[in-house]
Amino acid sequence: MFDVGFSELTLIGLLALIVLGPKRLPEAARTAGLWVGRLRAFISNVRDDLDRELQGGDLEELRKLKHELDETRRMVRQQSSETFSQLQALDEAITGDHSILPSAETPAQKPRAKTRKKAAKKSTRKKSATKKTTRPAKKKAKRSITKKK
Repeated sequence: MFDVGFSELTLIGLLALIVLGPKRLPEAARTAGLWVGRLRAFISNVRDDLDRELQGGDLEELRKLKHELDETRRMVRQQSSETFSQLQALDEAITGDHSILPSAETPAQKPRAKTRKKAAKKSTRKKSATKKTTRPAKKKAKRSITKKK
């Protein structure tokens, strides 16, 4: 973490000797040593507590829940695939060649959809044509009124 060499420690010791003096330096070194020891013990306790919690019951409980969730997911997939295959078999038994699935349309349904679309297009064309013819007539009537005034 911090890279402190012998020369840096010597410089710090000389500065402490000059600032604190020879009488108070041993007492200050002892106090600093106690604080460093307490800090190391505190860090060690926190690290141990975290390790115990991670290896403890909470993590194991989460692993159990994950396993149960995976098992439930597997069962649901299996059941849905079985149900789908049963529905397919039932559909084939009822309709024979014709299927109720959306991917298989009967040929008779396609032309009806096209004729409906064409009829819808024709009806919109007729409406737009009638609107165009009525608009100019109204404008002409307004012009004739303004000319008379």
